[in-house]
Amino acid sequence: MDLREFAADFMETVNEAAMNESKNIEEELTESILEYVADSGDVCAPTICTFKKTMARINAYDYNDEGDSLDLFILVRTNTLLGKVSNSDIDQNFNRLYGFFKQILAGRINDIEAEPFSGYSEISELIKDAVKKVSTLRLFVLTNGLSEYNTSTVEIDNGMIMEQNVWDIQRIYQQDCIKRGKEKIEIDFPALYGTKLQCLKVEGDCENVDSFLAVISAETLARIYKKYKHALLEKNVRTFLQFKPKVNRNIKHTLVYEPDMFFSYNNGISSTANDIETIKEGSTLYIKKLVNWQIVNGGQTTGSIASVYNENKTSLANVYVSMKISVIKDKEHSKEIVDNISRSANSQTAIKNSDFSANEPFLIDFERFSRSEWIPSKTSKSESKWYFERTRGQYLDELSQLSGVTAKMFKKEYPKNRKLTKTDIAIYEECWQGKPHVVCKGGEESYKQFVKDVKQERIKCSLPYYRQMVSKAILFKAIDEISKKHQVTGYKSCVNAYVFYCISVLSRRKLDFDYIWMNQSVQPELKNIISETILPFVCKCLSLDGTSPSRYARTLDCFEVVTEELKSFDTLPFTLIKESNENENEISKLAKQEKIEKAISISSETWFAVVKWAKANNKFTPIERRQLYTYGVMKQNGRVFSFKQSCNGLDLLNEAELQGFNK
Repeated sequence: MDLREFAADFMETVNEAAMNESKNIEEELTESILEYVADSGDVCAPTICTFKKTMARINAYDYNDEGDSLDLFILVRTNTLLGKVSNSDIDQNFNRLYGFFKQILAGRINDIEAEPFSGYSEISELIKDAVKKVSTLRLFVLTNGLSEYNTSTVEIDNGMIMEQNVWDIQRIYQQDCIKRGKEKIEIDFPALYGTKLQCLKVEGDCENVDSFLAVISAETLARIYKKYKHALLEKNVRTFLQFKPKVNRNIKHTLVYEPDMFFSYNNGISSTANDIETIKEGSTLYIKKLVNWQIVNGGQTTGSIASVYNENKTSLANVYVSMKISVIKDKEHSKEIVDNISRSANSQTAIKNSDFSANEPFLIDFERFSRSEWIPSKTSKSESKWYFERTRGQYLDELSQLSGVTAKMFKKEYPKNRKLTKTDIAIYEECWQGKPHVVCKGGEESYKQFVKDVKQERIKCSLPYYRQMVSKAILFKAIDEISKKHQVTGYKSCVNAYVFYCISVLSRRKLDFDYIWMNQSVQPELKNIISETILPFVCKCLSLDGTSPSRYARTLDCFEVVTEELKSFDTLPFTLIKESNENENEISKLAKQEKIEKAISISSETWFAVVKWAKANNKFTPIERRQLYTYGVMKQNGRVFSFKQSCNGLDLLNEAELQGFNK
């Protein structure tokens, strides 16, 4: 796929998504480009926030608690395929973005627009708080056109550094190629960096890898990282966490104040490569070229060095880094070997959230259900599923490897608006379990709490759990739509979290999620209750403190006020509730669940085959044959089996096998 084909496919996807989800085309385009930016590791989790005036505009913002920069984004949309965006247009939009930043700080946005735009209080509060903490303001122009603008860095007020970056369709295409594996990281040290790496080959008879020990200059490493960034660290468990972690601050301190001791203090980096080219001069061996080079451990060292190098304040001329290189000889099992090296290299130090990594059984099971469970359809055969991203950018990665008909089939089977992330399920579950104040602190805090709860309570992902979580996603999205209709601005995410919590309390955690799963929508009666009662109640509670609602929502005081006030509310109508037997012990529940999952695991073809066999051989009563047929239809449409249905179906199937039915 060349650039033109990619651009056409990219815009077709954007237009389809905007139409299917009834979204503004600019908002959808911004979100689609940001997926690539985030996937590259340049940013963390940008939030869409559109505001437009003559000299104050913005389309999204981002701030990572671990980071040292505030990131603001503006979109420049072209109406022609591969249309060129001039440098003057880029400069004008950088000025608009910086103008927004300055006017927020000066408190002049409200004077420009009488009714603040959606998200105003959140971004206003964030900018005013972040400007006291960060050293870098990063401005991004996002465009579906082509640009020749060069990235620039200037010093602005209060000693801050302002970076100006452009992500055009060419750069988006390059990131797509990286994800599809078409752009190899091939480092020719003499040709590209004017150096060669002195090394020592570790002698041995390992049939999988050749091992080398080498020393690389910090400047060379920084220049390589500046070019490839996240692509160089794809096999590393973490991207660069800036200078908030203590370890990274110590690395920076050594680079700045004790550069001659860096080699002694630092553990160096571990890396892999698919191929290596060496030369020998006298008795000394040098590395000339590395193909598909990946840093699997040492991302913080690499990022810290690159960051200090980019500040142009410190010379790294005499700083060197030790490096281990494993060159993969077994090409057939290359991926498995690299993954094992990465896992082993990173097992030596504690990793913040990787205690619950993407390879945990809970997440693997959740992903498995998302790939196998079709969305129920009452009118025709099911055609789509929910897509769970076990690793960040997984949806985009999988889609980027497809083209033409297969890409369209993928998007039909997994619509973009039915994508779930680890952070999403953490938010839904923590709200439901009574921690909306934690959720209001952000996705990362929600995920930490979710990890803790899953580990402590030993939660396992069963099929009913998966379907219930999807139903919670549908409910949360419905709440968000109602908030938009009520024009909740500035603190909508906090309102959504507390509304979700209120539904959990008022339903005694017994909401009929089966209805939501089967209909892929929330009960109309519940929508009315949210709109007319719960949403106004939450908005009132979050405003009681008289300060920032979004800040107050994060406090235990706010949570306790809402919880106390809810005691005066009636529970939700019985039509929205699904009762369960609370007197069952855990052993009984597990046994029933196993029975249900066994029945669900049987294919619809098997159920229908039993019916056909029973009719041909005059077996079972008409009612029993009808029951078997019903189970086949239920399985085909993705409906949940009750315990009674599961027992009955399995008994009939077992009896059929005893009487001669053969699967």
